[in-house]
Amino acid sequence: MKALLMLAGVLAATGCSAHYAVLTVPAVSMTEPSVDGGTTATPAGHVESKYCPGDDSLTSQDHNVGLIDEAVMKAQKQSGADYLTDVTVYRDGRCVVVEGTAMKEPQTG
Repeated sequence: MKALLMLAGVLAATGCSAHYAVLTVPAVSMTEPSVDGGTTATPAGHVESKYCPGDDSLTSQDHNVGLIDEAVMKAQKQSGADYLTDVTVYRDGRCVVVEGTAMKEPQTG
């Protein structure tokens, strides 16, 4: 009985869905192959997106989907960012959550 109560306490403390960091990177983009060192992009605020298996794909039409790729693309589209900085990728149950700073490059032309 004591072991059962301890197990219930552990489950209550940790919750049903695990939310843990998987990856941290200084910058990531699904639209820019690289970012020049002297870029003059400006921060456009904090962005967070969540992608779960079965959500509509933004990067692939053949159902060969990378969850992190989809979460990054979703964050870029939501924020209008060219790329994201100070990125942390979390696992939340079966879903992936991306948090970071949206960066926008000045428009030329």
